[in-house]
Amino acid sequence: MKCAYSTNIGAKRKVNQDAYLAANVEKDGLLYYVFAVADGLGGHQSGEVASKMTIDYIKKNISQIDDFADYAQVSAFVNGINQEIIWEGCHHQKDLGMATTLTMAVVQDDDMVIYHVGDSRAYRINTEEIEQLTKDHSLVQALIDKGRITSTEAKTHPQKNVITRALGTDESVKTDLYEYKIYPGDTILLCSDGLYNMVGNNEIQRIVMENNIEEAAKELVNLANYNGGSDNITVIIMQPEEGVNANDR
Repeated sequence: MKCAYSTNIGAKRKVNQDAYLAANVEKDGLLYYVFAVADGLGGHQSGEVASKMTIDYIKKNISQIDDFADYAQVSAFVNGINQEIIWEGCHHQKDLGMATTLTMAVVQDDDMVIYHVGDSRAYRINTEEIEQLTKDHSLVQALIDKGRITSTEAKTHPQKNVITRALGTDESVKTDLYEYKIYPGDTILLCSDGLYNMVGNNEIQRIVMENNIEEAAKELVNLANYNGGSDNITVIIMQPEEGVNANDR
């Protein structure tokens, strides 16, 4: 597995509230690659604390999951993060109300599971298409689902940044669990909304397909900033490749 990643404060924010992870873990003789993006909520105090706590929790506890595709274990794991964020906020007034998204992928050979809360995203990109692999937990997505607005209208909706599910906002959080196969020619992208709100799908696909992953990561961030950079921007790009370690860049 090879991967590249980049994070940037953007053009308008004073603090980078995004956090990310690209690592591997060995269990039962198998090597798993773990990638995650956590986007601290900009409208909440200490969003950068919540996102960092999320990534730190994953680093410390991911090996405790016996089956990465078992929903009960995944739910318990993510709710463990949720409880730590809530506890921290309750015991430190300055952090009260902090929250974060989480989009996390665990890859072993051609199998990938994704844990998802919030509006960070995972995409599959190849020469034929760019496919969004997660569904946003957001107000505009709910309106789309109800047929009240179109996907095009959602891009300029005044409440497009309102999310309906996050870590740290409720005592219990529901996690979406997705299972996918990764096929030859696929590139997987994880990102915060600072990317896809500034760069359209066609441009994301073009940049990923026309560049190596290191150059693509940099160009995506640069283009998001060029287009306004209204939020923090984080991208992780991964490509399965036999004999290449996830830390090789």
